[in-house]
Amino acid sequence: MTRPDSDTETTPAGASGGTQSLERALALLRAVASHGAEGARLADLMSDTALSKATAHRLLTALARERFIDQDPRSRRYHLGPELDSLGRIAAARHRPEGEGESDVAAPGPATVQPTAFLRPDYQGEAIPLADLLCDRHARADGARAALLHESVAGQTTELSFARLSRDSARFAAVLRGLGVGRGDRVAVLLPKGAELLIAALAIWRLGGVYMPLFTTYSAAAVAYRLADSEARAIVTTGFLRRKIPRDNSRPVVMVEGDEAFGPGADAVPFWSALHESAPLPDIARYADRDAFALMYTSEAEPKPLGVSLPVMALAGIEQYMRIGLDLRDDDIYWNMADPGWAYGAYYGLVGPLLLGRTTIFCDGPYDVRQGYRMLTKFGVTNLTCAPSQIRAWHSADPEGGPHKLALRILSVVGEPLPPELIGWANRVVSVPLLDQYGQRETGIFMMNRYDPGHADRTADSSLGRPLPGFRVVILDPQGREAPVGGAGEIAIDVESSPLFWFDAYANDPGRTAARFRHGRRYYLTGDWAFLDGDGNIHFRGRASDAIVMQQAD
Repeated sequence: MTRPDSDTETTPAGASGGTQSLERALALLRAVASHGAEGARLADLMSDTALSKATAHRLLTALARERFIDQDPRSRRYHLGPELDSLGRIAAARHRPEGEGESDVAAPGPATVQPTAFLRPDYQGEAIPLADLLCDRHARADGARAALLHESVAGQTTELSFARLSRDSARFAAVLRGLGVGRGDRVAVLLPKGAELLIAALAIWRLGGVYMPLFTTYSAAAVAYRLADSEARAIVTTGFLRRKIPRDNSRPVVMVEGDEAFGPGADAVPFWSALHESAPLPDIARYADRDAFALMYTSEAEPKPLGVSLPVMALAGIEQYMRIGLDLRDDDIYWNMADPGWAYGAYYGLVGPLLLGRTTIFCDGPYDVRQGYRMLTKFGVTNLTCAPSQIRAWHSADPEGGPHKLALRILSVVGEPLPPELIGWANRVVSVPLLDQYGQRETGIFMMNRYDPGHADRTADSSLGRPLPGFRVVILDPQGREAPVGGAGEIAIDVESSPLFWFDAYANDPGRTAARFRHGRRYYLTGDWAFLDGDGNIHFRGRASDAIVMQQAD
């Protein structure tokens, strides 16, 4: 079977393959540079950029043709080419401080971390227009593009364009401002998947606030804890879900019209009526890169749920994962089945698509295999990501027959290590590459393992794979020393060598924060145990926390 990202394009080598091809070529150049004078093997570059062999080789060939890359004929290692030297001299002459000679410019040393193309200026600094990054710029470029496709349980589809999302969120921002919401305020959003959720989130970000999703199946006690702990300034919910809000609540409540029969609503602000009566808020608040724009809480099962703040600088890691970890391409139809009330759904099902100007797909109700098949075929989904529980349900409902006439190109699973039988089933029946991925609420996804249908001889062991570019992952022994190959220990992120790492502290528990950094701020500890093999793969051996459970329900 031909791999989906193999050399099957009709575009001539060297011709422009679009924005994504350019970004991948730049990532390869940075990866070659990171290996310094020694040069890089093809296997090194594949690991550094998470590209397949076919894609990496195709891009390297094109770069070599233009003399941006050289390959040593004896060692077969790749080096930066002479064209980069000449272009660099031209650039240096323009940007060199006045009076500084060419000989004064120090030669750059080898990079100490894996490269990433997504540490953009857009995500850095003190004045980041978040609502523009996540919505308004897409509305200006192509306002008719769907920001959301919402599918009801009955199979009815409604669409929300980026232009409409921009207008409605500007109006709803005025509603929230009238309720006293301002910069840094946390707003609890207890809503099912739908247009109101996107509108509420964007409105909060227009005000410089913090979006705090509450999972709709939370108990009333879980909701009450999070409202009190976060000091939420306001609540957006429905009449049915309002029954989970404490009776003594004194915060302003905005309630989506339509199901008032399920609860009292006389004192609530009506969502749509208030929105349409308000003039759009003309200005957009600015964030600093370390400012929080979302607040996620850990599982309801935790004795004391922890608050994890998502800073604006995390957008770089979100884009890295969307483009490289999920291999999301410009022509993909992307569906993240995770609920946006959980970290994985919020990071990569809500924020990620908005950041890239892609369409979010929401489907009402709990997961149902038949409904899942309908969604996959109706929308022609090519890039699917889901929880292991959904794969198990899929397998149990139709273990060998499998789905038919699907457009799937790639399937990603996150939540826990997949057992070999499910990996084998997916490769055999779905017949697309399966990406098994590892991460935490505190970090986002930072490791990935790829299983390809064309490599059935590869054993589906408990390897978590390798880190994504932008992260350096190590195994620490009990004394906090990096373990050698084969040595068991705790999975940790080398913070100093991981430019995409963003977690700083829990919002509500300094003690638990200290435990994450108990060997000093150099290493973030996941609480999971593993060992490193000679090929750089990390093998999971036990869970000491809920580290890889980024979502528990669908």
